[in-house]
Amino acid sequence: MAIYRSDQAQLTFAAESAQGGDPEMIEGTLARSPIPTLGAAASAGDRTITLSAEFTRFNTSASAGVQLYAAVADTTTTSVQIDNNGGGDPQLYLGQVIQVNSESMRVTAISGTSNRTATVVRGYEGTTAATHLDNAAVNTRFTPGDFIRIGTLAGTVANTLVPHEVRRVESQSGTTVVLDRPLAFGHASGQNVRCVSDTGAVAVASAGSAADIRNDNDKYITFIPGIYETVDTPDPEMSIEGRRFLNTQSKRNFSVAYAGQQTLTGSVSGIMLLNGWPLRFPIGTVKTTPGTLEAGTILLNGATVKGDMYLAADGANVANLEAGDYFRISGSSTSTTDGSFSEVRRVVSEPTADNFKINYPFQFDHVDNSVIAVVDSSNTYYEHVIEEATNLDTVSWHIHMKDSDSSTGVTTKDFDRRYVGGMIGSSTITAEEGGMVTMSWDSINFLNMLHNQSNQKTVGAAINDEYVGASVAANMPRFALMQSIDDADIGEPSHNANAVNNSTGYPSTQPYYFSEGTIKFFGQEFARIRSFSLSITNNEEPRYYIGKQGAKSRGPYEIREGARDYGLSASVALPDASVASAATAANADQDGALELFRQLLLEGDYGDGTSGSMNRQGFSATIKFERGTNDYIIIDIPGSSTAGSPTSPSSSLNGQGIFINSAPHSITTDNPFQIDVDMIFRSLKITVRDNVPVYP
Repeated sequence: MAIYRSDQAQLTFAAESAQGGDPEMIEGTLARSPIPTLGAAASAGDRTITLSAEFTRFNTSASAGVQLYAAVADTTTTSVQIDNNGGGDPQLYLGQVIQVNSESMRVTAISGTSNRTATVVRGYEGTTAATHLDNAAVNTRFTPGDFIRIGTLAGTVANTLVPHEVRRVESQSGTTVVLDRPLAFGHASGQNVRCVSDTGAVAVASAGSAADIRNDNDKYITFIPGIYETVDTPDPEMSIEGRRFLNTQSKRNFSVAYAGQQTLTGSVSGIMLLNGWPLRFPIGTVKTTPGTLEAGTILLNGATVKGDMYLAADGANVANLEAGDYFRISGSSTSTTDGSFSEVRRVVSEPTADNFKINYPFQFDHVDNSVIAVVDSSNTYYEHVIEEATNLDTVSWHIHMKDSDSSTGVTTKDFDRRYVGGMIGSSTITAEEGGMVTMSWDSINFLNMLHNQSNQKTVGAAINDEYVGASVAANMPRFALMQSIDDADIGEPSHNANAVNNSTGYPSTQPYYFSEGTIKFFGQEFARIRSFSLSITNNEEPRYYIGKQGAKSRGPYEIREGARDYGLSASVALPDASVASAATAANADQDGALELFRQLLLEGDYGDGTSGSMNRQGFSATIKFERGTNDYIIIDIPGSSTAGSPTSPSSSLNGQGIFINSAPHSITTDNPFQIDVDMIFRSLKITVRDNVPVYP
């Protein structure tokens, strides 16, 4: 008997360019559809789009399109004959709203074949019933539940230079369409909007085909946080409450149950770090700089924004930028060494001359003429600097489960869930003697969940039910068309360049071991640290606003960051007793056994020579885990301009370092003497060096 097993489940993630916009492009299979374009530009994060027109012609092959097969002679008849002028089925469906001249009608029944007879509701939505001539044009609009592809394809994805994504229509009012979740990409006015019936994924027998490669190169939720065993999935927690009314039949029981707000909270604990992919999300941004770049002049030809997947380039050496190359784009139009907004991406393809598709959305905006440099083939490392940001990037999760009987490539019983708009509220980085460095995403609030379970047997199919007549027959709320992300896709997106993903993207590095670490307090290395734990808390708050969401979706509308708090605790076996209790200030070295005791009593106030001054500045710390040459993680508190050399704390606003809250020097059986230190601090910076080019 087939079962779902934990060892056939995987969690992958990606950053979002806007909260709730899961990054993924889908080619899809074109379905019957109206043919509007965007009437206004749409930005990443938008929950609605504006169309060029509410009603348009059908996307049929007929030049004259769908039209009346016979005149409608009065304003009361409910049988209307419709055909496709080019022959074939006019593609009517139950629940469809059509327009003839200025009258709207809703289709409630259909009979016939090529010439269809539709039973309709006349004068629908307040329009005026009227008579209509034979051959009058019949237009249509989107139906709730339709899956629409936003973005114009130039033939196929291979030739396309604009992003294209799929969303579900929740409702349409005039030219405004409400989507099931926010957009992941920006879209220019005039882009096509069309119904699709599936993701366009190909059969297993076609694996490696051009279509299969295109689908694989449009998957971005493929990063793994590390090695993990337990995932607390943020499936919606419903709040269904019984209400009691005054009546004679309830007899102390509730009279009726109503559904309330929903919460979606998850976590991943004990992640063994293989690289720094999960580190930045509770903190802020990551800026990446390769060790060695090729010489030459390549410039960005036109500004790009966060979330863009395409760029144009020019310059004397633009021909050196080719499919498969990694490149660094800086935050400057004059310098290849400017680290502001620096990031590394890979060229997947060059659809047209000097126009490139990249393997993962940009994290930052880049101005016109920003410097682009190809990563040299001799490069041996990348440096990733993680710094604080006020506004945190959110993440999308994708959980993929296979049943125990599924063979490679068989997807009929796959169970897929996707969670969007996740903000890492609290996180810890820990290590203890004999173990490995681990990280936990302790609390993550999400906006919404999607899944691949299209239908449920007992849900009705009456004409007034939600999603009847949509481009995909799916009666379940939160159902979505989304890419299947399996074990072959894990790792950096498009890890096999412009070819099908092949399982080679899984990180090959070893974990970071506690034994490879060093910790320095106030510049002195403590060799007898037995464990440490660094906590980050963002005190985020889910907000519930007035605004239409998906059917039966009552989750948060947005999640906002609160005050940020850091904590650091460590179990320290004290150093040697090398400083006498009566030592002069000049001889009271800070590497002595009782220095932490002195620091506790000083409370970070070292004085500045001014009588009565409260010069509370705290001290600095550096935590380093090194696996080899140019392969380490360094945490500097309260920050640094050079990794491993933390900034000297000051008593000025926003300049303080670490303060000890408690460090009881209790007498226990531990030898040498051991104390548990609890500290707070206000800021940090993390620097990672490794051989990984692209960080999410």
